[in-house]
Amino acid sequence: MKKQYRIGAAVLAVLLAGAAPCAAQDATVIMQELGDIREDLKILQRQMYNSEGSDIVVQLGKLDELTRATAGRLDEMNHRIDQLSEKIDLINKDIDVRMKLLEGKKITASAETAADNSPKFDAPVAKNAPDSIVGGAISGGELQPLKKPTAADIYQQGLEALKASDFAAAEEKFNTVLKKFPDDKLAANAQYWLGETYYVRKDFSRAAVAFGKGYQDYKNSSKRADSLLKLGMSMQALGQKDDACAAFQGLTAEFPKADKSLRDKAAERVKQLGCK
Repeated sequence: MKKQYRIGAAVLAVLLAGAAPCAAQDATVIMQELGDIREDLKILQRQMYNSEGSDIVVQLGKLDELTRATAGRLDEMNHRIDQLSEKIDLINKDIDVRMKLLEGKKITASAETAADNSPKFDAPVAKNAPDSIVGGAISGGELQPLKKPTAADIYQQGLEALKASDFAAAEEKFNTVLKKFPDDKLAANAQYWLGETYYVRKDFSRAAVAFGKGYQDYKNSSKRADSLLKLGMSMQALGQKDDACAAFQGLTAEFPKADKSLRDKAAERVKQLGCK
């Protein structure tokens, strides 16, 4: 509700900002014209006081002419003032409707609302066009509910982002799977690939944490041996030789049936580091 009021205040400010220049401009013009009339009357009065005899008749004629002109200008200004009042009234009504819409209140038709008596014309409609286009009634069966993305959908988006080297987007997708679907069968894989998003960006500290969780938390994961290998590689990159050796040697001991390429990589790293 507070958010709605903030939006409402913003809408109100925009509307008033648009209306104020219009009203101010009209009012300024009217005041200028009234000022001109006052100056004309002052000039005429001075001329009459300084005149004698026949000049008075001439001045009276001018005064009569000026009076008629002034009356016409005043009528015009009254008309413009009425128009300005109507504009302000319409703006106020529009603001009232918008505020009610924002607050979720029901809007009732005003007695002052003019009926729309303009002629109606039937527009051509494509054959077999859906009701949503032609304006017919739509039954509930025709409205399909929005499909919420599944763990598989988000996981696939993460893999696609990873292949496209959009590692930040991949990280966000895999984290979403882990937060929203922690018990899903794809969670273990998401944990592993999350570690990969860090590793390829050389963020080895976060990579080590991610791979460590993948190894520790998902005992039945097919990616568990891969996680242990990458944990060792992350620790090696961080200069933690003993921890790296423990991971590489542990892979061979704990996963004797792991893919040969994984075991060979672990053995090669053991040799490189001179692990004891």
